[in-house]
Amino acid sequence: MKWKMGNRLVLGGFVIATAILVFVGWLSYRNTARFAEASEWRKHTYEVLRNLDETVARLVDAETGQRGYLLTGDDAYLEPYRAAIKSIDQTIGNLKNLTSDNPNQQKRIQILEPLVEKKVTELQRTIDLRKNEGLAAANRVVLEGSGKHWMDQIRAVVAEMANEEEDLLKLRTQKANESVARSVRTILTGTLLSISLLVLCFGLLQRELSERKKAQEALAKSEKWFSTTLASIGDAVIATDMNGGVTFLNPVAQSLTGWSLEEARGKSMDLVFDIVNKETRRPVENPVKKVFREGKVVGLADHTLLLSKGGKEFDIEDSAAPILTATGVGHGVVLVFRDITEKKRTEEETKRQKELLQLILASIADGVVVADSNGKFLLFNAAAEQFLGIGATERTPDEWSDQYGVYLPDTVTQYPADQLPLVRAMRGENVDTVELFIRNPQVPEGRLLSITGRPLKRADGTLQGGVVVFHDITLQKRAQEALVQAKEEAVRASKFKDQFLSTMSHELRTPLNAVLGFSDLLADERYGTLNDRQQRYVTHIHTGGTHLLKLITDILDLSKIEAGRMELSREDVTVASAFAEVISGLYPLAEKKSQALLQRVEDNLHVRADAMRFKQVLTNLVANAIKFTPEGGRIELVARQVDDQVKVEVRDNGPGIPPEEQQRIFEAFFRLTETGSATEGTGLGLAITARLVELHGSKLGIESQPGEGACFHFSLPLIAVTPDEPTHTTIATPRAAKAPLILVIEDNAATGQLIQSQLTSSGYNTLRCDQPERATEMAAEHLPDAITLDLLMQPVHGLEVLLQLKNDPRTLKIPVIVVTITDEPAIGTALGADEYLVKPVDKATLLSAVERCLRSRGGAAPARPILVVEDDASTREMIEELLTARGYSVITAADGAQARARVAHALPELVILDLVLPKMSGFELLAEWRGSPRTADLPVFVLTSKDLTKEEEKYIHAHAESLFRKQNSWREPLIRQLERVVTSPSLENA
Repeated sequence: MKWKMGNRLVLGGFVIATAILVFVGWLSYRNTARFAEASEWRKHTYEVLRNLDETVARLVDAETGQRGYLLTGDDAYLEPYRAAIKSIDQTIGNLKNLTSDNPNQQKRIQILEPLVEKKVTELQRTIDLRKNEGLAAANRVVLEGSGKHWMDQIRAVVAEMANEEEDLLKLRTQKANESVARSVRTILTGTLLSISLLVLCFGLLQRELSERKKAQEALAKSEKWFSTTLASIGDAVIATDMNGGVTFLNPVAQSLTGWSLEEARGKSMDLVFDIVNKETRRPVENPVKKVFREGKVVGLADHTLLLSKGGKEFDIEDSAAPILTATGVGHGVVLVFRDITEKKRTEEETKRQKELLQLILASIADGVVVADSNGKFLLFNAAAEQFLGIGATERTPDEWSDQYGVYLPDTVTQYPADQLPLVRAMRGENVDTVELFIRNPQVPEGRLLSITGRPLKRADGTLQGGVVVFHDITLQKRAQEALVQAKEEAVRASKFKDQFLSTMSHELRTPLNAVLGFSDLLADERYGTLNDRQQRYVTHIHTGGTHLLKLITDILDLSKIEAGRMELSREDVTVASAFAEVISGLYPLAEKKSQALLQRVEDNLHVRADAMRFKQVLTNLVANAIKFTPEGGRIELVARQVDDQVKVEVRDNGPGIPPEEQQRIFEAFFRLTETGSATEGTGLGLAITARLVELHGSKLGIESQPGEGACFHFSLPLIAVTPDEPTHTTIATPRAAKAPLILVIEDNAATGQLIQSQLTSSGYNTLRCDQPERATEMAAEHLPDAITLDLLMQPVHGLEVLLQLKNDPRTLKIPVIVVTITDEPAIGTALGADEYLVKPVDKATLLSAVERCLRSRGGAAPARPILVVEDDASTREMIEELLTARGYSVITAADGAQARARVAHALPELVILDLVLPKMSGFELLAEWRGSPRTADLPVFVLTSKDLTKEEEKYIHAHAESLFRKQNSWREPLIRQLERVVTSPSLENA
């Protein structure tokens, strides 16, 4: 039956192919005839166009011959003319015949013929005129333009006819091309259809012949492919026959069951596929049997274990299906299963982690809420419900603000629903630390929450929802508000304390300065002799006042340090000079106890420090050593370089400090005492010293053993400087007057630095010569106001230098002060020395000798008065007494306005100015005076008890000659500076 149907198909295909070829032949013939007809018409059109061109060409030839004859008069040029005239009529006749089918063209020919005749007539006329009358007559006719006119009209008519023929040519060409295209399409289509039918018929024949062979090969290939596929897939596959015997196991099944295909082939499925319930360990019905019974696809229940032949166990999931033919006949069962042991383990771990996460979220103190992109709550932990008072709700996000009672932190304005942190996170925004207020019936008192939100996104970035974490900050906010309030109170208290300290600094120091000043005046016995008791009482007053002033200064310093308001003015400080000043100031105290006060300083040591505070540290440490070291003891200041630091040590051989008290001594108000003895002091000195060292970036250390003395030490950064030349000058230049110059002739560096330090600290300029053989030349070159001279020097003895100075006319009048260890004043006086001092010499003795020498050269009190500007009456009176006792003329002012008026009336010699004044401050006065050319160079000494800032102190140093602090010992330094400044003009004239 199948073969017969194939034959009929082949026969029908041949018949159809033949019919197609016949039809194609007929269409090809018809299209060819149309193409031939179109081609003839195209040829006809080309002939018309040629005749039109011929007409114009003949007229042009005639016109050319006419022009040649007109120009030359030679009959030879008329040959083209005559030939053209003969052919024009024939050409126009051809046009009439060719366009007889076209009425439009015939009309144009009727127009063309008379135009041609007129043009020919015009040509003949000109030729005749040339023959008969000459060139000029012929030219007149040509210039009339009638010939050109007829020729232009001829060309226009010919152009219209040519255009129409061109249009007809395009149309006829298109028809010809269409005929050709149709013929080609018809032939190609018919040929392709015929070939296709023939190929189809051939294919049908081939298929009929090889169909069985192909079917057999396909079946073999399908079986091989099926076997390979089953062997390569990741699932295990077992196939059985209709009796339940194994016919196939792929490699995965072999691995899981422990059976090879050879071993299992024909075996019962129950034996090869041994399965039990995981929980009960009882056998489970084999799925193959269930398929045979039910005749459909079946699967195993959960918790099924496969027991392999080797004793291994696997969690599995499977499905079994019958193997049926197309007609529904069963061939067996195929079982597909996979090992899900790892999957089960992962699921259990995931479940455990999920339960742990739920437990964590339920137990943490922060509220956590998760919602999907539609606003459905996915997680709402217990803390969140507690904070909000309401748990998860089915309301939409635009109702959450009303539902939960959400307000702005002002607790009044309702929070916009579209700006809620969770809603923003659901939109994909990051929300950081947003505060909102919750108040609803379940939370009537309200609660302030801090919320952070983040969007939930898949790995590919797809937005899934949002999560917020929040916690209650109500108590924290209250604590912060309380802290802010407390801080404000503390700031107010600190300001009050600062005001109090500033006031006390002025109000306590001012009367104390008066007490000390007047006690000094009484002790000088300028107003009568004091008996012993009176002298003792005055001494007690001065001692008590000094102690009280130091106590106030220490308390104020410690307060500034603790408040962080102590400012350092760092500069390069020469360690040797600082040592010399400290030793000079404390030498009298050590001398009273017969103590040796020594210094050991390496050459050229400089540190970066606040000079005043550095010396304060040294003074406190040395004073403590003097106080606690017994009579006849030894105190030593040592400075040496250790790497890039300068280590400063203050050593003594006193009783030492017990280890248990070595840290307590740096506590404020702690005083170290010995059994049975009382120790003076406030207990603040070491506390202040330690803190000043810390402000310099170091730490004050101590090394001590009971009975072996003590060593306090600290380190400061070394400043690298160029070493001094053998002969050098140390200058302290005042602002408005030249200081007297003192030449120090001393070959011992330490002693020379000490004398220089004592002099420069009192305002003198110094020049040191450590080569005695050059001393006379230096004195002659610089002409100092006075000279200090050591005697025991090498290689030239000081007496020889003294003789040279007194015998040289250039240096004869310069006063010479001998400062030596040799106690032979008679020899010095005999050789011309003005003063003779025996080492060790304290600062006061040295300065007194220098002042006497300077006065001997003509120093005198100034003619103009000194203006004292001080608002405290007792202090003003004390300063006035202090100055008038030394021969100075003094005027006073009790406030800033009065001081301004006195200076405006007449310039004083010098102004001693307090800063804290009524009506107008000292800073305002100083700025006004420096701004006026009249008072720009007026010498001003600032004497104040005000605690100055760094900027204020810098301003004073820039605009005033000197700064004295009432809390320090100021009377003697002020007098010395005063004598230096106001006597300098007299010294220069001497």
